[in-house]
Amino acid sequence: MVSWESRFMELMDYYETNGRWPSQSMGTLGEWVHKQRGFYARNDKNYMKDKAPRLDEVGFEWTPRGNTRLKWDEGFELLMAFGRVNRHFKVPNPNPNEGKEEGGGQVDRKSDAYRLYRWVESLHGMYRSYKLGRQSGSLNDERVLLLIEHGFVFRDH
Repeated sequence: MVSWESRFMELMDYYETNGRWPSQSMGTLGEWVHKQRGFYARNDKNYMKDKAPRLDEVGFEWTPRGNTRLKWDEGFELLMAFGRVNRHFKVPNPNPNEGKEEGGGQVDRKSDAYRLYRWVESLHGMYRSYKLGRQSGSLNDERVLLLIEHGFVFRDH
């Protein structure tokens, strides 16, 4: 098994050569990138303490382009509707067993509930990059302020 450090060096070589991060579909390095984003999305305690800061230091994009599956306007509208009904913006995962080996029941990935959940999760990831002054997907000053003005609270990892 290849060590985390070896994959990290491979990632940096790829970035220096290509000027971008590898897609998640690019073989073993892509699989490794996908796993890193998974640990990050789950807010894994040890990962966030030791490895996420290393990737942050090099400007790693935690949210792959196009991963939200929702355009900004559609996601914002769904989030505001969710907030009106629920009086909060903590969108639950409609599949709480996602990522677990056992009991990972199927959820309709095209459902508004799942798409909204993934979109909100991506907001949190993009906000972390935004706070560090890095490219953060579709998140910009105007959108951050708009979300905050409506009562959305970004997670502080």
